[in-house]
Amino acid sequence: MSSVFADHDGVRIHALDNENRGALAPLVAVPGMGESADEFAWMLDALGDRRVLIVDVRGRGASDAPDRGYTWEHHFGDVLAAIAHAGIERPVILGNSRGSAYALGAALHSPTPVRGVVINDYTARHVGLADDATEWLLKTRTRGRTLAERMEPRVVEQVVLDSDEIPLWDRLAELDCPLLVIGGGRAGSIVTDEVVEQYRVARPDVETARIAERAHDLWSRDIPTYLGVLLPFLARIDAT
Repeated sequence: MSSVFADHDGVRIHALDNENRGALAPLVAVPGMGESADEFAWMLDALGDRRVLIVDVRGRGASDAPDRGYTWEHHFGDVLAAIAHAGIERPVILGNSRGSAYALGAALHSPTPVRGVVINDYTARHVGLADDATEWLLKTRTRGRTLAERMEPRVVEQVVLDSDEIPLWDRLAELDCPLLVIGGGRAGSIVTDEVVEQYRVARPDVETARIAERAHDLWSRDIPTYLGVLLPFLARIDAT
């Protein structure tokens, strides 16, 4: 495992790379709001011989945190810059929570078609946040840590200010690749039955899965069960 840094218009973007060079489809993971690549480092070994790159988008983890520039375009541009720097071609892109919007953006704007997209408990939209959302966001907790402990408050404020509502449902048909949407089975999961139906209307061939004992955080307390959903999807892609 190594830390690598890509340049995106003067902003240094950090990623973790297992540097595997096997024949399996590479996986690029995009953590959610306030999450860092370090929290997803388990993927670097858990996916075997597969190349895995985990990206810290701007303002998170070890990436730069500029004073301005936190739009959807800036974020998915960070992902594409990290992919290009790593020399990865045609990856599967996985997004966790709000990182799913950045993963979808990267897949839609990739210079070459991606091999698959995985969405961890999120809708097909870049969610526009209310102007007064910063205060309550800073108090939210993920795996025992508040967002205030994970991101600088000034960065959270800029993410909120730059967070235009961008529906992506109609754009799912542009993705010429398999799509997997994973939700939880408990209260707090974003991918409800209604959201699953929205995905099916937008992409009739979408694959969906539900991890019954989890809510929004799909994997941290039971990685084997999560891998039991993810790995078969990746294996089907490898076989094509």
